[in-house]
Amino acid sequence: MTDAPAKACCSIIADQNRLEAVKALFDQDLDQREDLDSLARLTAFAFKAPICVISLVSDSTVTFIGKFGLDACEVALDESLCTQVVCREGPVEILNLSTDPELCNHPVAVGPPYVRAYCGQPLLSPDGQNIGAVAIVDTAPFFRFTDEDREALKAATETARRLLFGAAVPPAHLEAAE
Repeated sequence: MTDAPAKACCSIIADQNRLEAVKALFDQDLDQREDLDSLARLTAFAFKAPICVISLVSDSTVTFIGKFGLDACEVALDESLCTQVVCREGPVEILNLSTDPELCNHPVAVGPPYVRAYCGQPLLSPDGQNIGAVAIVDTAPFFRFTDEDREALKAATETARRLLFGAAVPPAHLEAAE
């Protein structure tokens, strides 16, 4: 996990190109996307985690466009760990939030849902903008997060991307070559 200064995070969150990619998705009818909830449920089951979210991070809120095990549909930026995935511009793995020096006092760690483990993978727009995250969340610490787990979370994130963007997403083997 890399550190991202608060100012850098704010500039990443506020990036106009990134925000335009998020807005383009909000212009669609995301309320009727049961497929994203199904993907979140399947991903939670695969990881034996009580919570999985597919999120979009705007400049003021984090909206859960797919979710399992969570009632909230939207939270403020400072109330979600998904902002960490956008700010750090890459995957975030926190195996025990209560012992993480930077995030142990995060609102979701010290209050409901009392998160202890969070692993999130960037959700990218077709042009590569980091618009949110696919994340598994647990109220108990993870003892390990394996390479196979990372691959499974990447696959779930790629599936979410294809559900959102369809043919606009190039095949994974072409992206890997870039």
